[in-house]
Amino acid sequence: MSWEVAIVVFIFGVFLVILELFVPSFGLLTMGAIACFIASVWGVYDPQRPAGAIAMGILAPVLALSVLYFGLKYVPRMSWGRGLVLRHPQDEGVRERPTVSETVSLTPDGGTAESELSPLVGKEGIAHSELRPAGVAFIGSRRVDVVTEGSLIPANTRIRVVTVEGNRVVVRKVQV
Repeated sequence: MSWEVAIVVFIFGVFLVILELFVPSFGLLTMGAIACFIASVWGVYDPQRPAGAIAMGILAPVLALSVLYFGLKYVPRMSWGRGLVLRHPQDEGVRERPTVSETVSLTPDGGTAESELSPLVGKEGIAHSELRPAGVAFIGSRRVDVVTEGSLIPANTRIRVVTVEGNRVVVRKVQV
């Protein structure tokens, strides 16, 4: 194989490494890149002058790893690359707005105060999600995490708060 063909095969291997960043191939593109690198080193090998093959043998993994490192590091920061990588809102510097139940009943230690929840005993509300046995309900105008006494309660069913045990609100289906 001539030097020109070996360099083209080598460049094609680098292209496959770059393509691996964007196309989920489960390693097939990487295996193709490795095959291209091996073929390019094999193509330039000459027993009289092995320096070219040694240089390509060193350059191939260094260049491939550099492309992968900088691609994974800098592509998500570019405007067109932000859509390729999922990010948590906290990574973007934007805080998520707390839900109503978090803002109403959280104590400074992060838990829910029983004194905040105890006035709910005996009040009725609507199951917002399916309670199996835990879920979310609206009691009055407040969103509360609740637990049933053990039975399954479908969404949009009327419920009544039976008891509050610490931060656990126990509910029961209202019999009409």
